[in-house]
Amino acid sequence: MCFPMHLRENTSKSIPAVGGTGDPACGRKASSKKPFTRSLRSSASICGSLLVFFLSGCSSIPERELENAFKYQRLKRSEIAEAQPIKSEYQALASKAWKNMEAGGLAEYVTILEQGDDALLARIHLIRAARKSIDIQTFIWTDDPTSRFIFDELVAAAERGVLVRILIDALNRSGSPEQLARMARSHRNVEICLYKPLAEYVQQGSFGVWDNVLFKFKRMNRRMHNKLLLIDGRIGIAGGRNYEGKYYDRNPHFLFRDRDVIVAGPAVMDMQYSFELFWEDEDAVFLTQFLDVQAEFDMLIPDGKSFSDPVDYWMFKEVDQLANERMLSRVRKGLKIYEADRVQFIYDTPRKFHGGKEHMEFDEWFEDVLNVAEQRLVYQTPYLIYSRDTRKTFNKIVKNNPDFRIIASSNSLAAADHIHVYALSFKHRKELYKKSGIDIYESKPYPADQKQYIHNHPALVEWAIDLSGIENVEDIEHICRTGPRLCIHAKSFVIDRRIAMIGSHNFDPRSARLNTECGVFIGDEEVAGVLEDLILNACEPRNSWTVSKRPTVPVISYFSGFMGGISSALPFFDIWPYRYTTNYELKEGTVPLLPRDPVFQENYIDVGYFPEVPNSSTVINTRLMKAFGGWARPMM
Repeated sequence: MCFPMHLRENTSKSIPAVGGTGDPACGRKASSKKPFTRSLRSSASICGSLLVFFLSGCSSIPERELENAFKYQRLKRSEIAEAQPIKSEYQALASKAWKNMEAGGLAEYVTILEQGDDALLARIHLIRAARKSIDIQTFIWTDDPTSRFIFDELVAAAERGVLVRILIDALNRSGSPEQLARMARSHRNVEICLYKPLAEYVQQGSFGVWDNVLFKFKRMNRRMHNKLLLIDGRIGIAGGRNYEGKYYDRNPHFLFRDRDVIVAGPAVMDMQYSFELFWEDEDAVFLTQFLDVQAEFDMLIPDGKSFSDPVDYWMFKEVDQLANERMLSRVRKGLKIYEADRVQFIYDTPRKFHGGKEHMEFDEWFEDVLNVAEQRLVYQTPYLIYSRDTRKTFNKIVKNNPDFRIIASSNSLAAADHIHVYALSFKHRKELYKKSGIDIYESKPYPADQKQYIHNHPALVEWAIDLSGIENVEDIEHICRTGPRLCIHAKSFVIDRRIAMIGSHNFDPRSARLNTECGVFIGDEEVAGVLEDLILNACEPRNSWTVSKRPTVPVISYFSGFMGGISSALPFFDIWPYRYTTNYELKEGTVPLLPRDPVFQENYIDVGYFPEVPNSSTVINTRLMKAFGGWARPMM
């Protein structure tokens, strides 16, 4: 899969300043108007200038300047000439996969990264195994202990001669100007760009926020959502994880249940090509181009200090010790390596932002794969909200094949991180359940299998107790019983237990039309079976509530359904309080049933629309968004 490179020239030109024509030095006579009149004209001129200033946007947007890259090349922390990359099984498997390709074979090697701790361990291991290059592409880089620990590893790789490039979407702030300047000046082999910035400053106040909303909304609304880690162009990680402790089991109160996949083999060439397209794009702006970062950069004196705080080392001690193991699969059973027959990386390019036709549409590929489905689709996503094309595809599949089953694992309101997106999903729940035929399982915020999902669960519980400072035995027991709140962030699907996909795409309108996305498609029955079992485990009654039709009451249910259908179709004023579906909990001592089973309600208890939501304000905000925010569905 190879596509021509499209390079764009920077056609912006400087506009010369126009001198004032009323200057006496230009040979014009001084005005004979009265001072008061001149004052009015002057005030009008100032107001007019301010109006033009606001209409043109309050701050300029920087574009990539290659000469800024050289600022990264002049400073370094230290030289460790004797440092060598560690030996890694993935490097050996990458070489084996290339030999497979040269011999006409298709086999590549993949590992599913399910637990956050495993995902962190794999990243540190691969960074230490890098020989030539490390490339990171991410939507979020949060300045916290986890990202600082990772960054120290990247600097260590740079010190042994590895070129490190980090590309971060500019929408979310990645640190203070001083911290970003320190990162930019960390080593001559470290290059960092922010993608699609909205201003010449990384730190914007409330004025900057309004400037973005009023004058740069289209630019602000279209983001780079791709997530990649590439090692030597031979090994890659793709999936849903950003760079923040919540994605790697390093937060005592809230964690994302996410998923990545390691790929070793020729498919990584497409990952590398995808990264290069974004890295070379004019919207990839070097950190030192931002005025506040530049000011801090020029004042910094390299001190050789690490970015991590030694106080936080306890969180990473085990990972630090295990990361040098040549075969991670021997020390962590969750890091099993599979030989897969067909692996393909699918991605959007930056041209998606400009309406170009020469880009790979992830959604088009997804729809083509769906059209070959015969039995069932099992998938997991944070947000059950779909583009019109995806809804049409689902409706068509179910209509043509009534026995086809669609199983969706997603968040309940109690587990969701974005209640406004959940609200619009809730608004259209009847359409998803009845017309599209989707069996919906909403994850519990504290699932029974939490200890299986989190490698270091006891440490997190102890951490939460220490931070709370509580001494009440009952409160301590509650924390031990519940642990951190979990939110699904994984984006994956399996078709007919033979085709699997792990990526960044949420299957929502935003992913389809506004953001750029990517994912790894794996045509291997063993890998597909493993992934399907992981998703189905999340759908088990002990881990999720089952969404099903509310009990039918003669006449009343028909009238309520009629009014609810009309209300849901309105972009505004959807105030009918009753919904077609609700959430159910399995009764103790009964067996699970499919949500459309005629006797389903005999084995289940109705727990309402929003079970275990901790406060009423969340429910109120959700209902308000459902009632008045339907117009925003295409942007969610």
